[in-house]
Amino acid sequence: MANVLQMRPARAEEAARVAEILEDGKRTIAQFGIEQWQRGYPNIESVRADIATGSCYVAEDPSGALVGTLALLGGIDPEYCRAQVPWLTPNPFEGEEDAPYLAIHRSATAAEALGGGVMGFMFDAAEAIARERGARSIRIDTHPGNRAMRGFLAKQGFTEIAPIELTQKGESETDLGRIAYEKLV
Repeated sequence: MANVLQMRPARAEEAARVAEILEDGKRTIAQFGIEQWQRGYPNIESVRADIATGSCYVAEDPSGALVGTLALLGGIDPEYCRAQVPWLTPNPFEGEEDAPYLAIHRSATAAEALGGGVMGFMFDAAEAIARERGARSIRIDTHPGNRAMRGFLAKQGFTEIAPIELTQKGESETDLGRIAYEKLV
């Protein structure tokens, strides 16, 4: 399937479908018995915010069906600049220079497309976008118990950096421990 997909920015009228795909991702994560994404986040508001900033991307199949999503964010990620870990690229602080990386957040595959290579396609496309924008790397984090995502990231060539503790999730997450990853592009 991945060889017939297209990745493009999501449109405002697609917010509900993007939120549905993220709900599919939540159900997949819940199977691991971890708390990540199980308290309302991500939600339609986070999807709309990502669409408004041009950060929300979707994978579309030849029939026009949306089968995957991810947020690809530029700029300094507050969680990552606060994480004092040995990143592969410089780690500017909030208010300083531009970030040398893009960050992937809120990625999921639609339930009906699982196993079809959608996520691999989207990560490859995100790398191409990062290179086009002059980024030196892509950063991402995931819950230590999310075995599927950790295995996927290793397969995609990401380097496991270190454990980090999220600082900005508040009530939307109860288990804030994550593993940070980075891949040079």
